[in-house]
Amino acid sequence: MNIYLIISIVFAVIAILVLIYVASYSKLKGYKEKMEKAESLIEENLDKKFDLIIAMNSQIKKVTGKKDYLKDYTNLKDMITTNIEKDLKLEEAVRLINELMKDFTEINSDKEFMKNYQHLREVDEVLVASKNLFNQNALQSNQLLKTFPYSLMSKVANFKIRSYYTSINKTDEGETF
Repeated sequence: MNIYLIISIVFAVIAILVLIYVASYSKLKGYKEKMEKAESLIEENLDKKFDLIIAMNSQIKKVTGKKDYLKDYTNLKDMITTNIEKDLKLEEAVRLINELMKDFTEINSDKEFMKNYQHLREVDEVLVASKNLFNQNALQSNQLLKTFPYSLMSKVANFKIRSYYTSINKTDEGETF
């Protein structure tokens, strides 16, 4: 065989491998960027949700005789490190608020409380959409990372399997709000 032919074949194989790497990297990078954008929206709206829950807590205290039903949720910002954990805890707080609204119906006539509750619902809608966007891209990325050549690339380019957001605010009758 001619030496030039061998060199040409080696270069062609290297070029194909580089193209596969670049295409694979670009695909994973696209998913990662979409997840980062969704996670930014999630974090922003979790902070809004937290602030609304704090405001609603003081309004609930007025109606319920100063009992601090949401005490366990008022210092979450300092205690929880991941958005997924924060999301789960804040959903628990919303479930508790819904229960309190049933138990103390006079809360429902407080205009400020109901304004905050409506805003909480709007924030939750954005969170649901953002979590769905994140989960869809995480699912696609995670599936790719389990296949060749992406599994090799994940080690080189530091792509990792991502956890999903879940929702605990659903009941047998439907959503809690």
